[in-house]
Amino acid sequence: MSAMVALKVSDIVFGTVSTLLDRCIQILVINWQSYVDEMVELPPNLKDRFIYLMSKRGLLNDDNLGKVLHSKVRTLDLSDCDLSDRGLQAICQCTHLQKIDLNASKESRTNITSDGICQLGQSCHHLQTLYLRRCLNITDVAIETVSRSCPQLRLLNIGGCNNITDRSLQALGQNCKFLKSVNLSNTQITDVGVMQLVSGQCAKTLMEIHINGCQGVTDEAVEAVMQFCPQINILIFHGCPNITEQSRQALEDLTLSRSSPMKQVTWTIY
Repeated sequence: MSAMVALKVSDIVFGTVSTLLDRCIQILVINWQSYVDEMVELPPNLKDRFIYLMSKRGLLNDDNLGKVLHSKVRTLDLSDCDLSDRGLQAICQCTHLQKIDLNASKESRTNITSDGICQLGQSCHHLQTLYLRRCLNITDVAIETVSRSCPQLRLLNIGGCNNITDRSLQALGQNCKFLKSVNLSNTQITDVGVMQLVSGQCAKTLMEIHINGCQGVTDEAVEAVMQFCPQINILIFHGCPNITEQSRQALEDLTLSRSSPMKQVTWTIY
């Protein structure tokens, strides 16, 4: 593999010249379609640079992802990339993966389903951070599988995954003792699921919970969070029509009784 690179006067800033390697990488990323087959042979450290730059430009997809990945990849931000379950199959080779961001940055995702997430969770047991915001075809089956397969899970965003129900919260409460932050906004969860989550293994580690836009939660859910989660400092529950002034009073009482104040609280009183 080769690339023509010309250093110009404009590359020189206060005596600093971009390295030949960096310039080559930038040009290859711009012209990746011409070099994608050769990328397979690159060493991991160079692949990491390609992955970072291509993901920022939204260039990674089902067809090229498997050619730039390697088994030691630990972090993937694919929020701007268009891919499906087929692309997730390629990611399964990254057995050391700790963080993956599949949030829908613009339009909601429909090509990523529970099948793909289940395969990912079963292959990447070291996963600690999983972002799936507005992946509309994610169901409880995916979260149940991840909760069992990835015991180190700490950060989870399934906001806007409107097929998620209390089953997911029960699984998280039973299996994820290190869970610190969970976004459950605009899902089908109810007080029952919140209780199962906050009274489970992660009760002492949970610090951030988003339940905004959840039509099925009431004051009981808010009070359960405050009762069982001593580390909670971010609680988001605006847009929940069944939450009343009772929650505001409970929050005020909690704030007065705690040595460390809440960092962020947002709510709507109806």
